[in-house]
Amino acid sequence: MNFLTALIDGLTGFVRRNPLFCLLLLLLALFAPSVLEGIAMFVVYAVLGLMLLFAAIVFSFRWKLYRMRRDMEKQFGSGTTAGGHTSRNREGEVKIRKTADAPEKRIRRDVGDYVDFEEMPDSDKNAQ
Repeated sequence: MNFLTALIDGLTGFVRRNPLFCLLLLLLALFAPSVLEGIAMFVVYAVLGLMLLFAAIVFSFRWKLYRMRRDMEKQFGSGTTAGGHTSRNREGEVKIRKTADAPEKRIRRDVGDYVDFEEMPDSDKNAQ
C-alpha cells in the first residue's frame, strides 16, 4: 500500500513541477491520440533499445573477462580450468626437474684458504 501512495505522490509532484508539459500531454490525448500513440511507441522503443544495448555491453564485457581468464589459465597453468576440472598436479606437490649441468667454476681450485671456525655463544644475551 505504501508503494501506491508513493507512486501517486510522485505523479502529483511531477504534475506540480511540470504543468505545461502535462497540459500538452492532455491536449494531445484529447485532440490527436494517434500522435500521442506515436510518441509513446517511440519512447517504448527507445527504452527497449537502450536496454538491449546495455545487455549487449554487459555480455560482451563478461565474454572478454571469460576469455582473459581462460588465456591466463592456459598461460600460467592454473590448478582449475574453466570447466572446474583440476589439473594433474595436486596442491602442495613439489616437482624437481634437473636442468642443464652447472657450469664449471671460473676460479682455480688451488685459490683460497679453508678457515676453521667455532661458534661461540654471545655474551651480551647471557648478561641481560
